[in-house]
Amino acid sequence: MQVMRKFRGLVSEFGFGNAVLYTMGLALRRVCPRVFVYRYYIVAQPVPDRNLLPARRGKSIIVRELKPGDPAFLSLPLDEKVLTFRFAQNVVCLGAFQDNKVIGCLWMCFDAYEEDEIRCVFRLDPASSTSWDFDVYLHPDARIGFAFLRLWDEANAILRARGTSWSLSRISGFNPGSMASHTRMGATRVGGLVALKGPRRQLVFSTYAPRFSFRRLDRPLPEYAVSPPRDADIR
Repeated sequence: MQVMRKFRGLVSEFGFGNAVLYTMGLALRRVCPRVFVYRYYIVAQPVPDRNLLPARRGKSIIVRELKPGDPAFLSLPLDEKVLTFRFAQNVVCLGAFQDNKVIGCLWMCFDAYEEDEIRCVFRLDPASSTSWDFDVYLHPDARIGFAFLRLWDEANAILRARGTSWSLSRISGFNPGSMASHTRMGATRVGGLVALKGPRRQLVFSTYAPRFSFRRLDRPLPEYAVSPPRDADIR
């Protein structure tokens, strides 16, 4: 009965299909700790023409770009290996600061993005008017307040200057809070993936071509061309 209550709770939080995948992942990891199940939604978020926050809000939060080696990274949950991997790509990282302390960050990529959780590449289509955002992080004490929107206002200003109309990203199906935050900013689901990843091989089912991929992790990565909604007005 306790197991069923827990499962019903997962269904309420994630939906039935994602609850099944999540439970399957937990069961597999008990047997094979290095095997993981992932459920991604690909979403497209429009770049607004104006700020999300009124001018008088969030003024105490300073947002600036973080370059490789910035000491602020020491206070973020990112190790040197991850930072090196990310900065090898065409990325920009924005940090949010309050009282001279870093309280969050947001990453953007303007080219094909090599995913660092499952092994694949998300290729922007069209690259001229789309971007990829990932790892929007806020310190737990900063999750109630204006930091999230301040980060996005600065990110959107950069995107508008580049002529970007949409920012795409992947969201875990096991993170409904992140999906809700993106939905409130107008994000739309445009695709998805389910992956089973082991220490040497990976199985992926995708709404994008190739729809099925099973390969060793040391082989060339599958690439997925991700786009805004087909009827979107691209500037």
